[in-house]
This record gives sequence, structure tokens and C-alpha cells, in this order.
Amino acid sequence: MLKAVIFDLDGTILDTLPDLNACMNGALASYGCPPITLEDTRRYVGNGGLLFAERALPEEKKGEAEHFYKDVYCPIHFRCKNELTKPFPGEAECLSALRAAGVKLAVVTNKSQRAADELGQTLLRPYGFSVIFGNRDGIPVKPDPALTKMALAAMGVSAEEAAFVGDGETDVQTAKNAAMRSVSVLWGYRSKRELEEAGAERFAADFGELERILLAMR
Repeated sequence: MLKAVIFDLDGTILDTLPDLNACMNGALASYGCPPITLEDTRRYVGNGGLLFAERALPEEKKGEAEHFYKDVYCPIHFRCKNELTKPFPGEAECLSALRAAGVKLAVVTNKSQRAADELGQTLLRPYGFSVIFGNRDGIPVKPDPALTKMALAAMGVSAEEAAFVGDGETDVQTAKNAAMRSVSVLWGYRSKRELEEAGAERFAADFGELERILLAMR
């Protein structure tokens, strides 16, 4: 029986790509580096901010990725007001239906905890997430299942009673590593082919289809 759903954030419940692109290009400009495109950003995100920064830097500066991420990109990202970030169509109706069915909701993201908290207090606040867990010191990022297991424990449910929903290969792998069922969404930042190559088996083309899949697990 499904008692909880854990969602990825970027590309799954919020379209953050325009803001991520703007923040990274602001950081790159201040560091004397050329900008990246929106499509570049789509390909580079999904494995945490440090890898996003490393991928965005030109080859000759990749060795400076940790400094660039912590001291240049993060301050810009933390000041971001998420003015370009929006929920996806049908999201509110799906999440409301899940909550009405007694399903607990959580977010586990490779976005920093600080950035995730900012979104939790603004754009995500109406949806009633039980926990919003982001990248924090001392805990490995997805696809390591540590943070996902912490979210399950916080909600008081087992892996067998939950499902993981995400738009990336990392999310498919996280669910497998946590021994959870998963649903891959097709409105995010990866193609169906990329998700299939990562081992995805269930797909939702929109939030209406996702709602039907998840409620069928009840």
C-alpha cells in the first residue's frame, strides 16, 4: 500500500531551469567565463550544485570548481528570488488528490538545503510537504539513498510503502538504491530514452497520468 511519495524538485515539481541558468551565467560572468545556454543547463543539472558548477566552467578552470561553487555561484544562487521558477501544469490538483487520499508528500533534492528551504517557504508551501530535504554537509547526494532513507524515517513509512518520483537518471538510481518503486516524469530535463537507459520502467507524461499511477498503488 502506498503511504508516501518522495519527489525530486528541479524538473519534477518546479521548472527551475531559467533561474538556474541565470544564476550560473551571473556567476560565470563575474568569474570571467563565457555563459552557458539553457540547453547546457538542462544537461548539466541533476547531480548537485558542485557538479553543475564544474560542468559549466571552461576546461581550464574546472580545477577551481569547488571554490567557484562555494564562493561565487552559491552567494548568487542564495540571493535568487526564483522569479522565473514555476510549477508545472496540473501539479496542484495531483498533489491535492494524493493528500486527500492520505498519502504523505516529501521532497529529496540535490539542491542545497538552503535553496530548498527557500522554495519550501514560498512556491512549495501550499502543497503540504511533510519534509523537504536537500544537500547538506556530511550526507552524500543522490543517487546515494541516505537522504531518501532519512525522509522515509521522518514520515514513519517503509521503502515498500513509498514511491520515488523524478525526472532524471539520478532519481531512477536513487529509488533502486533505496529499494523503492519509482515513476519517471517526462516533462522534466531528461528524455524518455535517457530514463529508459537508466532503468526506468514507469512513466508519466503529465501530472494527471502521474496521479492515476500513484493512486493505483494504493
